[in-house]
Amino acid sequence: MRYFLKKTGCICLCMVLLFALVSCGDKKSADQGNDGRVKVYYLNQLRTSLYPVSEGVREQSARKKVSFLLRQLSTAKSDKDYTNPIPEAVIIRNFTLKQKQLIISFSRDYETLSKVQEALLRAAVVKTLVQLPEVDSVTFRIVNESLLDSAGNAIGAMTADSFVDDFDFEQDSTKAVYLTLYCPAADGSGLIKESREAHINENVPLAQAVMSQLSKSPDSKNADVTLPASVKVLSVNVNDGICYVDLDSSLDNAGGNVSENLRIYSIVDSLCELDQINRVQIIIGSGDDAKVVNDDNNNSTYSPNLNLVNAG
Repeated sequence: MRYFLKKTGCICLCMVLLFALVSCGDKKSADQGNDGRVKVYYLNQLRTSLYPVSEGVREQSARKKVSFLLRQLSTAKSDKDYTNPIPEAVIIRNFTLKQKQLIISFSRDYETLSKVQEALLRAAVVKTLVQLPEVDSVTFRIVNESLLDSAGNAIGAMTADSFVDDFDFEQDSTKAVYLTLYCPAADGSGLIKESREAHINENVPLAQAVMSQLSKSPDSKNADVTLPASVKVLSVNVNDGICYVDLDSSLDNAGGNVSENLRIYSIVDSLCELDQINRVQIIIGSGDDAKVVNDDNNNSTYSPNLNLVNAG
């Protein structure tokens, strides 16, 4: 009887272990999806959070799947609501995949990324690639050296569980909003009013959504983009009715027939359409080099000027 119980217990334990292994395999397959689709983690256009997008992977071999996804994560998407987490300056030198352990070697330019940029890049790449059945973990290397954390310790193999959910910008929690924007006329004669529908995450402030839309090509054929690709938005914050917009460079050298003043009022008038904003402060640069742009009356904040809007 004792022998029978021991034998029965062994059989039950084996069945539990087998079920656990099958469950893990099923979860991995479910992550990629039966139709070969994976959730590719891009960044929103402000580069402040992850933006997952479901995409099909038609490649058959493991190496080709990895190559395809890394190429997607490195390619700019200026006409979308999302963009590449791996900037153009950071080069993927090579990668190796052995026994489901993926090792990616980056160029030295990786070390120039800010802490936020680096954390988002790492989260985007790892969370995207570990969905493949052929990849269990991802390790980053800078040329041939281990990637180090802020304490100088090597960051080893990473999985999706290595990252907190604070980075997530989930597609299933987006909402449609209708924004009123004022885009500069291409000939520099004034502003053109247009209404635009945008799909944004529930947690993204409307002010950020407005700035993101102003970096896209306008719907009006006679209008120009407010924020050209050469100008990046560093931050957008609202406090006591004032929206603080921090840009990395001046709008003075944005090119075309549109003046800096018109581009600024394109931002101001668009943001002031939101109920919680009545004035805007424009800041160029960050840290000790930051400079506030004053209006024509030497005020540090701008009020909307709808007199610049073209009739019709």
